[in-house]
Amino acid sequence: MPTITTPRPPLNLFNVNRISVPSTYTTILDVPNYGIPANGPNPARTVQAVALLTSLIVANNSNATIQFSMQILDASNVTWQILTLMDIPPNDFALIELGKQNLPSGDRLRLKCENFQGAVASLSYVLNQREEFVTL
Repeated sequence: MPTITTPRPPLNLFNVNRISVPSTYTTILDVPNYGIPANGPNPARTVQAVALLTSLIVANNSNATIQFSMQILDASNVTWQILTLMDIPPNDFALIELGKQNLPSGDRLRLKCENFQGAVASLSYVLNQREEFVTL
């Protein structure tokens, strides 16, 4: 899990990640921690973030049907399978609504396509700080 050093943790930081989806699981989102340096009377601290997932678009840019899978690898290295072998027709796309699910710091959203032939995934999300923090 990455730690981003910044004077202030995220507050509704909107972002989009795009990747070519290979035939092995690859991470499209790794929810970071934020390291806040000591500033005045405030202690140096690590603030955890929450990623609010909105939607994932997977475009099949090939001439064959692809099979798409998605999972969450949580901070404890436990895998949560979300989709397994979803068919996406040639030259079409799938819109996967994630319903504003939360992923805390340390969680990773991972994707793969069987027999990769040209899929691209685009994930929209919002990073926001959590109430808990750890003093460094």
